[in-house]
Amino acid sequence: MAVILIIEDDAKFVRLVEKILGVQGHHVIHAGTALDGLRLADLERVNLVLLDMDLPDLDGKVVANALRSRPAMQQIPIIAVTAQDDAITRRLVVAFGCNGFIPKPIDTRQFCTQVAEFLSKGNKP
Repeated sequence: MAVILIIEDDAKFVRLVEKILGVQGHHVIHAGTALDGLRLADLERVNLVLLDMDLPDLDGKVVANALRSRPAMQQIPIIAVTAQDDAITRRLVVAFGCNGFIPKPIDTRQFCTQVAEFLSKGNKP
């Protein structure tokens, strides 16, 4: 299935995502910091990025812009995952280079469907 890079500092959230997506056959690669995430994006061929917008070392919008500047990442969906669930945040994450938004806490019943939709769209708004 897909290789999914999650850039997230909350270990409990990462374990939940790994469990949910692993059951679907996806391979999850985890980076606990923005800088590690950028490094892994350069090293691995990923199909989708789940990006926490509130990382301890760099702001999520900086990370999204840095990912988008890489030629190999221009067609890869980047999905913002954040607890800020409002219309302004939804518009801003797209302006930062993300393809979409999944609010935290995730709805575990819908999460796989949401990820599948983003994977099928590729890099389209």
